[in-house]
This record gives sequence, structure tokens and C-alpha cells, in this order.
Amino acid sequence: MKTAIALLALLFALPAHAIDKDKISHFSGGAVLGLVSDTVLYHATDLERPKRMVAATALAMIPGFAIEVADEFTGTHFGWYDLLADGLGAATGMVAGELINGKLWVKASARQVQLTGRW
Repeated sequence: MKTAIALLALLFALPAHAIDKDKISHFSGGAVLGLVSDTVLYHATDLERPKRMVAATALAMIPGFAIEVADEFTGTHFGWYDLLADGLGAATGMVAGELINGKLWVKASARQVQLTGRW
């Protein structure tokens, strides 16, 4: 529940005009990269889940960070909200990768939704 509240707080911290096509593109790209990086790390390495989750999210954020650095040198400025969208997308893709690879399950009851898995 605390995680859901924290994610909602991050979502509502953005001004309404900040969620535009650019942010959706950053989120979508991060999600695809998070899913791919988690799946590759799952099948190609012996990393256990906590380390794999962090590594997959970090790998998925590298292209978004590189784009923001390039933006700084090409006239537009470094966008922290773009980087936030990249990070949220990367984390979402990583969780999807863990769900797809069978190590994480969603348990739902009438009162709560919970992610559980094997460590």
C-alpha cells in the first residue's frame, strides 16, 4: 500500500501539462527496454532477483539518460521529467519481465493487491 501511495504521489507531482506525448514516449521506451533487459539478464546471467531487478532497471535507463545528455548539448535542456518517465517505464518493464519469467506473482484479494515471489 505504501508503494502505491508513493507512486501516486510521483504521478500527481507532475504538472498536468507535463504529461504529453514526449513523456508517454519516454515511459513506453523505458518499459520496452526494462522488459527486454530483465528478460536478457534472466536468461543470460546467474544474477539473483534483487540484483537482476536493479541491473535491468539501470540498463534500461541508460539510453534515456544518454538522450537527455545529448539534448543538453543540442539546444534543448536536460529534462528531469523525461528522465523520471524513463525510470518509471524501466521499472514497469522490469516488473513485467519478472512476471513473464515466472519469478513474481500477483496475489489479489478483496482488500489488497500484492506482488509475491521466490527469492
